[in-house]
Amino acid sequence: MGNTINVQGSYIDIHDNENVYLSVDKAEVRMGQQTAVENCKKRSLPEVLMTERVKEMMTGLVDANILTDQWQPAGLSGTECGLLAKAISERLGIKGVWQVFGSLWGEKPETLRSYFNKSYGQKKSLAFQDKLKNILG
Repeated sequence: MGNTINVQGSYIDIHDNENVYLSVDKAEVRMGQQTAVENCKKRSLPEVLMTERVKEMMTGLVDANILTDQWQPAGLSGTECGLLAKAISERLGIKGVWQVFGSLWGEKPETLRSYFNKSYGQKKSLAFQDKLKNILG
């Protein structure tokens, strides 16, 4: 059984210091209950992520509200997604970080890499990196 959310009206989304104005005449979003593995299999989970070690790390990130149950970023900015992808790949020895996590998160690899590069020098990036160190060890 899933949930349905009906949306109607105007919205402002502020993301990475850019305002995006949205107007929705009427929309419906259906959310089903699926496990992360089921959801990722439907999207062709990259083979490198199909290990128990990855599952353990991702579960820890879900528990910390960094990722959703479907292993998607939970309200993270683009720069935070880039930092997260890099941190996971470094700890697990994943090669092709931008392709792997771009595929998992539905993002172009070059965009994800660009977000990571943009994170240098941002104060909020340092705080997020410290948070990841505490979670990932």
